[in-house]
Amino acid sequence: MAGWIAVAESSALAVGAVLEISCRDEDLLLYRDADGNCHAVTAYCPHLKNYMPNGLIPGAGLENLLIEDELQCPYHGWRFNAEGQCTHIPQGQRVPPVVRAGKPILRRWAVREAEGDIEIGQLLP
Repeated sequence: MAGWIAVAESSALAVGAVLEISCRDEDLLLYRDADGNCHAVTAYCPHLKNYMPNGLIPGAGLENLLIEDELQCPYHGWRFNAEGQCTHIPQGQRVPPVVRAGKPILRRWAVREAEGDIEIGQLLP
């Protein structure tokens, strides 16, 4: 996948906000952390592939997916940092070896802001 694709205006994504977008046939969540950095990740939790926004209480805003700059899947409480690592699994749930090893499991994409736009680049390792 080469090049950058503009997906939103920078002004459309405030600190702590989350947007649902589609880019390159992927459903993504775009969010801005407290430091002003923008992140793009898959909208599907790697745990059971649930579409994270669907787990919110009806009428709740997408910003409710963010807990202290980390995305939390509302289905089972798994939480992910900007590097794609799972940082929290509720007690009583099995912790997969890849999570124990600290490896990224949430798919994420390169993001940049240019000329007032948020742009999505390549899938990150």
